[in-house]
Amino acid sequence: MKENILVCVSNPKHAEKLLQRGKMIADTFGGDCFVLFVYSVPYDDLDLNQIRTKQFLKSIATKYNVPMLIEYSKGKKISAVIAETSMKHGITQIILGQPVQSKLEMIVKHALINEIFTRIKGVDIHVVEVGRENIPQLEAYDRGLHAHLIQKNNSYELAFDTPCENAIKGFFFKQSSTDFLNGFFVIHQGEEHKVLKVKDGVVEFEALSS
Repeated sequence: MKENILVCVSNPKHAEKLLQRGKMIADTFGGDCFVLFVYSVPYDDLDLNQIRTKQFLKSIATKYNVPMLIEYSKGKKISAVIAETSMKHGITQIILGQPVQSKLEMIVKHALINEIFTRIKGVDIHVVEVGRENIPQLEAYDRGLHAHLIQKNNSYELAFDTPCENAIKGFFFKQSSTDFLNGFFVIHQGEEHKVLKVKDGVVEFEALSS
């Protein structure tokens, strides 16, 4: 019997373990495997860590040759997004990650599972335990500011005033732990993001052209 698998991911440290499980089941039963990442804020309001998480998850999906599904919740419950995605792609098994948990986390997880079951029938849900120690402490960055890059010889300089004609528009996320202009410059390209490292207010030419 063909089994189509939906792997729900959010934490990059756990994504590969969950995807390996889903891919193995799909290959065993001759089905398809999909990776689902749900974000809760408008696309243009994603912070730097959310953007980098999305990019990393897409790289893992590409590594295993698995389609990456990225959905905006638009205020809906995560269970509703999972259920709608499952019905759209004929999913028969759903994989969720579960850190070693407190009693409160157990209640929340069980509530999510029950909500999925009330929204969609004929699916199995696998809860894969992942270690809490794997959850990373993310670097803190200030809120993104409208900025642009101006080419100066073999590099691009960060600027915040009125852009010139050939300036590259984007958002600058400054590293919170420094007073220098260090952080990342993010360019929106349709539904994709190009993330460039900024050091002392400069982006190297090679980074932008790659």
